[in-house]
Amino acid sequence: MLHMLRAQLLENPWIRATVPVAIAGAVGLLANAVVAEITKDGKVVWPLLLPNLNFWIMVALSIVALTYQIFVFRHDRALISGFTPKQYEANIRNRVAGTVAKRCQSLIRQGKIDQLEIETTTFTRLYGDKK
Repeated sequence: MLHMLRAQLLENPWIRATVPVAIAGAVGLLANAVVAEITKDGKVVWPLLLPNLNFWIMVALSIVALTYQIFVFRHDRALISGFTPKQYEANIRNRVAGTVAKRCQSLIRQGKIDQLEIETTTFTRLYGDKK
């Protein structure tokens, strides 16, 4: 169960985007609350800061955000370092192939077959199977 939760927190792109945004929003709201609570007659009363519960919640959430980003960084670094040179090249080829396919479709629609052949040959030369 813990492994599944960890995988979701580190691999799901929606969660990876939402967690930092949610924490940043909460920290921002808490910071405003802290300022409002320690301000008396338009002046900041610093001795009221440390006993303020919202301040400590804000600090804890900041530590959680930092820890989460460290885990995400380590996960990504381990994922990338596990690539062999062939896997890394295949990953790049797959990313480029999608863009090339869209470009080729556009050239076909425009009737630019000569340009299509040139780009197909170039792609094959750069990323084709090497035997």
